[in-house]
Amino acid sequence: MAIGLNVVFMGRFGYPSGMASTKRIQHFIDHLQAFPATTRVLQLRPTGEGTPGGQGGNHQGTEYRRIGADLKLDWRLPVALFWYHWNGIGMLKKWRTDGAMDVLYCYGGVTAENVLLIVAGKRLGYKVVFDIVEDNTYIDDKLTLPGKLKWLAGEILDRYLLGLADGVVVISSYLRSLYGKKIALSVPLCLIPISARCDLSATGGREPGPMKFVYAGSFAKKDGIELLLEAFEKVHQKKGNCQLMLCGTGGSVENYQARIAANPAIRYVGYLDDAEFYRFLQGADVLCVTRTGSTYANAGFPFKLGEYLATGNPVIVSDVGDVRRYLSHMEDAIIVEPGNAVAIAGALEYCLDHPETAAKIGQSGAAKCRQYFDPAANGRLLVELIRRL
Repeated sequence: MAIGLNVVFMGRFGYPSGMASTKRIQHFIDHLQAFPATTRVLQLRPTGEGTPGGQGGNHQGTEYRRIGADLKLDWRLPVALFWYHWNGIGMLKKWRTDGAMDVLYCYGGVTAENVLLIVAGKRLGYKVVFDIVEDNTYIDDKLTLPGKLKWLAGEILDRYLLGLADGVVVISSYLRSLYGKKIALSVPLCLIPISARCDLSATGGREPGPMKFVYAGSFAKKDGIELLLEAFEKVHQKKGNCQLMLCGTGGSVENYQARIAANPAIRYVGYLDDAEFYRFLQGADVLCVTRTGSTYANAGFPFKLGEYLATGNPVIVSDVGDVRRYLSHMEDAIIVEPGNAVAIAGALEYCLDHPETAAKIGQSGAAKCRQYFDPAANGRLLVELIRRL
């Protein structure tokens, strides 16, 4: 690419710390900086644990700005919305670079929170790329009234304003098929899957003691926490000598707290920062991605699967979305029927009874992670898409 490249990542995700969305963006940033390119982050309405306070800063050479933290449904909303858009458009103007190709990378596509900023970005000369990671048409969590209104607005905007995109990135085959039908043939579309960095230097075999089954991530309905708890309780009662460790955050955590507290073999450790989080994953014996079989769960692709595989530990994963596109059952992962607590229990019991075989599956899974989910390879796919804009 002969001219300079300036990419502004925009969306409602934590930065510089956070979970799946943050890590996806950071991996793209790392590759683009080595390209080289200028990278910035415009964080919309930052919420949740792992998001530090303040209006912005600089992280590893990437300037970032937060707007909209004060947006609330009260009498001050009209004024807050004015300043939200004023500040957002102001940052897009400030970050625009003469003589370079300006790209506005919108994580999550077009939403009520970013639509006016996208329109402003287009008028300022930005090329707009949407990163679609879910099909919110089939969202299966219970929504509050504001949440339902936001969902409806998102559906309308996605249907009628998708034409604002100059390029589209999707995370799964399902979404590639769906958005391939929605967008014009002239708009480049690229499947860029999850990414994870493999570092097996910390692996040294299973430690003595109870086998540690681990789940780390969000606690949304699609994540199947209820299924995992049910399966573990059955196996622990039958076999003993095992623990279930849970880590992460989300509004649904409280739904499981009483059940967790009632069983000494189950422990919830809360939200962990990046360094603690990866130590937590490395310390597991078996990692679990037990999603439901809903259309919502099948549409995306669990980012945590890549992080799990990268540890070299064996992974139990539900057969959703693109899992079998990349992994083979009992070779690279233990793949179970989605939504089936009995199947999950069988996989947990297998790991207890065959730890050496499970360990070999984990090593093969790490090799598949390096093959398919390399952050540098994904970064190259993004650069190739940008070249086509």
